[in-house]
Amino acid sequence: MCSNTHKMKTNIKYYKAVGITIKVISDFPFNENTFHPKFKLFEVKGPGRENITIYQHFHLPDLSQYLDSSKKEIYKNAQWHIIQSENYWIYKYTPVYPMDIGHPATAIFNKDHSIIHTYSPGIDEKKYKNGCFEALTLFNSDQILFSKLLCNRKGLILHSNGFDIYGNGILITGESGAGKSTLSQMLKNKGFEILCDDRMFIKKNKEFYIYGSWCHGTVPDVSPAIAPLKAILFLEKSKNNSIQKIENRSQILQDLITSLVRPFLSGQEWISTLKTLEEIINSTQCYKTKFDLSGEICELIDELFHKDKNMRSNGC
Repeated sequence: MCSNTHKMKTNIKYYKAVGITIKVISDFPFNENTFHPKFKLFEVKGPGRENITIYQHFHLPDLSQYLDSSKKEIYKNAQWHIIQSENYWIYKYTPVYPMDIGHPATAIFNKDHSIIHTYSPGIDEKKYKNGCFEALTLFNSDQILFSKLLCNRKGLILHSNGFDIYGNGILITGESGAGKSTLSQMLKNKGFEILCDDRMFIKKNKEFYIYGSWCHGTVPDVSPAIAPLKAILFLEKSKNNSIQKIENRSQILQDLITSLVRPFLSGQEWISTLKTLEEIINSTQCYKTKFDLSGEICELIDELFHKDKNMRSNGC
């Protein structure tokens, strides 16, 4: 009895991101190298206020019990095959490109994505212990999981880099090649904390906050920290440096929609996501930010948000 209890404890871990605790229960025991070291930053001791559970299995699933007459194919390409039935979502992931990470896996999600069973038959116990996996779902990323969870919690994911600048949550976004990575490196060199690269989680808790997570882009900068969302910087490479407030809310909405990480949502979920996006725009200052490689833009950003810090400290 005692040995079974001890074994079960070695097969359970808890992680927390965007205020949600994820309980992972595995058929195999964990090892220090099972998950990427970044997960250490997000590991917690037990359940929280909001909890979901991922069960990890390593055999082929029997899908027949989940595929009723209501089933429909939502999406299919070389990597992903997604099927929805009345009470379940089934995601099949196949790495096909040279840069793809992970192993072929199938996951069965219940309707609200609070209970997930993942199946990875290509992983044995030895591979699991030394897998250094980048995702708790054992897919290439946990983005699919969080995008669904957030859309039902006044939240969403934006393609952007997030920083804590004097207690202000700042998002840096723009078209591909606009310079997110360049400016982020400049700000890091100035000592400001990056919460996550390329994919920022946003959720409302009285006000909107940005949350660090392990779902990063090509740069593995992550933090479990959170910060109240105060500003969004829309980047534009230039021969000069300036920060100009954007007043046109319709233009902001159009630009942010292009930066939205788009999960597979129902019609009502899309309506909720767009309403959340509009709320973010109405409560957040947005700036067109032009910059060159001189680093001068960092001084302008520092000045803008240092002023806000001084106002708060003076009780204004």
